[in-house]
Amino acid sequence: MTGRYFEDIKVDDELEPLERMPSEDTAIDFFGRGNPTNPAFADAEAGRRQGFGGALVPGLLKISWMAEYAGRWAGPEASVKSIRVAFRRPDIAGKPLVLAGRVVDKRQEDGRNVVELEVVTLADGQPSVRGNIQVEVPSRG
Repeated sequence: MTGRYFEDIKVDDELEPLERMPSEDTAIDFFGRGNPTNPAFADAEAGRRQGFGGALVPGLLKISWMAEYAGRWAGPEASVKSIRVAFRRPDIAGKPLVLAGRVVDKRQEDGRNVVELEVVTLADGQPSVRGNIQVEVPSRG
């Protein structure tokens, strides 16, 4: 995998969308085989009892997917430095989620090449999580 260089990145560059298909097992795998913090993460019936349409996709899992998405886009020599998210609505396991993003800023800061990304998790075309992720990328020079 080839990484990105600061000089080649432009504001408004779009990241290629990535689809994820969370399942009830995804939450169990994420939390480990021990009990997740909320039964609704691993059991559709528990999710329905709590007023949702099925098993919930954990917010921490969605954050980790967003960080991984940004890191893979930036490349192996880059590093994710910060992530801020706002949850808009819950997502239900068994329905596809699409990660999408774009470059909203790039700057040199204390000798570092910082790129800021706006990343969103979409379900049925609607945002469920919005985030700003800062990555540090290498320079060609």
